[in-house]
Amino acid sequence: MRSTRLSNENPFSTRYLRPDAREYLFPDGGDVGALVARLREFAWWGQITGGHGCGKSTLVQTLLPGLRAAGRAIEFRAFRRRAAFEPKRPWFDGWPRVPSIAWTRQTQMVVDGYEQLGWWTRIRLKRLCRQRGAGLLVTAHGDYGLPQLWHAPSSLELTRRIAQRLLGGRDAAWLAGVPLDALFELHRGNVREVLFELYDLYEAGR
Repeated sequence: MRSTRLSNENPFSTRYLRPDAREYLFPDGGDVGALVARLREFAWWGQITGGHGCGKSTLVQTLLPGLRAAGRAIEFRAFRRRAAFEPKRPWFDGWPRVPSIAWTRQTQMVVDGYEQLGWWTRIRLKRLCRQRGAGLLVTAHGDYGLPQLWHAPSSLELTRRIAQRLLGGRDAAWLAGVPLDALFELHRGNVREVLFELYDLYEAGR
């Protein structure tokens, strides 16, 4: 029998988990204004690092309005995780959308998934940004030699807070019966994968 406790719409649907569908949930000690100010101190160069599914893409989307408000002209490009047999992305794979001749000191290049670019593409991109005086902000799983703007943490408590926010007040009690700690360990701290599994559990309880 379908439970009457749960809402008709699954709060863990993909539409609610897209990077641009919700704001990044900062742990204590972080906010958009502080990160934009820090990036300015770094001459608009920086990297956001963290493991798989920890919210790097969501953080970038949360930062974009603040960057625009600071006068930055955003050039955004996202590269998703590739299959093992696929080559690294070349320079001409749809990048850049605006010819580099038009880049200025107000241009903010934002690359989500920086490690998906080939090494020569990364070198060329850095070189062009320096030549034009443009900023460069990237997300990556590791250190690529840019100033460290933010390291996105992954923790059970943060995962719980994200799930509670998605659930809202009505269905918050449902989460108490979910072995969230076991799911977090099973997916090795990948918050996104935990949320995807919560989708299936929520569906099963409806």
